[in-house]
Amino acid sequence: MKKILTLLLAVLAVSTVCAWKSLNYASPENWIICEKEKSGAAYDLFYLHPTLSSNPNRIFLDRNDAKIMQKVRLFAGAQTGIFAKDARVFAPFVRQLEFHRITKSLQPENNRDFLTGVSDAQNALRYYRRHYRRGRPFILVGHSQGAMELYVLLKEEIKNGHMDGFVAAYLIGLPQVTTEKIRTDFRESGVRPARGAEDTGVIIVWNSQSKDAVNSIFTVKGGYCINPLNWKTDGTPAAAAENKGSFFYDYRDSSVKTARHLCGARVDPEKGALIVDLPSAVPWHGSGFLGKGVFHINDIWFFAENMRENMLLRVRQYQKDAGRR
Repeated sequence: MKKILTLLLAVLAVSTVCAWKSLNYASPENWIICEKEKSGAAYDLFYLHPTLSSNPNRIFLDRNDAKIMQKVRLFAGAQTGIFAKDARVFAPFVRQLEFHRITKSLQPENNRDFLTGVSDAQNALRYYRRHYRRGRPFILVGHSQGAMELYVLLKEEIKNGHMDGFVAAYLIGLPQVTTEKIRTDFRESGVRPARGAEDTGVIIVWNSQSKDAVNSIFTVKGGYCINPLNWKTDGTPAAAAENKGSFFYDYRDSSVKTARHLCGARVDPEKGALIVDLPSAVPWHGSGFLGKGVFHINDIWFFAENMRENMLLRVRQYQKDAGRR
């Protein structure tokens, strides 16, 4: 019995090591999207998708599951498609935690399994910078778990001086982050929370919900939040007329629908939340998935066109600032 137990432990140890083997981003199979040959784009976009796997029997997103990988490719293609006419898109495959595990801890920086995905993203970003960037400005975009991974990655890469060309990080749906935390984590780097529409070298976060949302796990009292319709953090409301375009992704058939002037929004500084005045007739609000009035799954989709235009604005400002140096 003792020999059998020893053998089982040895097998488990080998399996753990294999799970942690670094991915080779020279291989096309480790990129969901890699537009290295695309020309005419204003900037590069490095993108990490949100949690898309919910199999409790698998710690990580399972690349051997053809159905889940098709889901990932279709979703990532649709979401980055919002920005595709302006940017070259680079979206690596990373070993993200599945849904049940990531929602147990929304501050998992000491979780070894979570850091597997961070390490993958870091290796992919370094490969992109070394082989594909070629001096171009780039933007980081992540939602939910993707935003969490990029936040940890950005801290490490900035600390090591590896972020020349960095314009901004849109870490949408990043949970429970305060202005003070961002300032503390990036104190020595110059990276700071965005305060307006044109600042660069910044982190941009919002978490959307209704005014009567209950127990959102993403917001925290005094949390950092910026309004993607008017790029203010002080609670100044933006009307639906300022919303230039929303996109709705249908998970059933991967189709995308669009709408103009769908909703307005305002920051609630006390709640650290983006309060959305969503019409009751909208079918794709997703408010029941993570609690009453929590619009987390549509954080990007609701404000897609304003986000796209703002990226271009920040890139132009970055280029102006670079020309003065």
